[in-house]
Amino acid sequence: MRRVPDDDPLGGMRRRLEEDLLGHEPREGFADRCWVLHTAHEGRRRLRWGDLLARTGRRLEDWRYTPSWRVFEGLPLPEGFGHPSPGEIDRECLGRLVEVVARHSADGLRTECYWAQAAIEDACAPVPVRRGRLDEAVAHHDAGPGRGGTHSTQFPAHWWPPDHSWFVVTDWDLSATEVFGSRALIADLLADDTLEAVRHPSVAEVQDGEPGWRDTGHPSA
Repeated sequence: MRRVPDDDPLGGMRRRLEEDLLGHEPREGFADRCWVLHTAHEGRRRLRWGDLLARTGRRLEDWRYTPSWRVFEGLPLPEGFGHPSPGEIDRECLGRLVEVVARHSADGLRTECYWAQAAIEDACAPVPVRRGRLDEAVAHHDAGPGRGGTHSTQFPAHWWPPDHSWFVVTDWDLSATEVFGSRALIADLLADDTLEAVRHPSVAEVQDGEPGWRDTGHPSA
């Protein structure tokens, strides 16, 4: 992926990216949206959020806030539980998400996209943005910090094609990635057997609330 000049306005997107420190969540312009939950593990085995919550008699639908590590706070977790990654999509989710969005992109896996970091990584500097194809995403993830890679930043928090047919954002504080796009794209994500994609309130919809469960018979998490 190649770096975009810091003075490139990105069609008006740069200002929004720099104003929303934790991640820019679009408020309009897309027909539908959903969350892709980052991968949790029980030992080496992938563990779906829904399956884990069901063991404690809970459902994600009853969580009043956005999908984050707070969902699991105070719950009896299995031995060897690996929390879903906060603020950065994991490699397993990324690989499959790229495959699905490619089916709804002008040039498939060869679709050129913008890849932008979260402003909070360095609030005093311009948001780093790159251009690159969808099929470069996993290699870029592998080259990141903590993975013996070649660059010091996390995987980009935002990615989208120049035609704005879809938009992906991973909020710095959350353990899920939000996808905006056509109804067909979101339907494909929700139906995918590999990804755990769900409908859940957006950041904007819960920003004045407090993390906790609707079911008052259980202690808040």
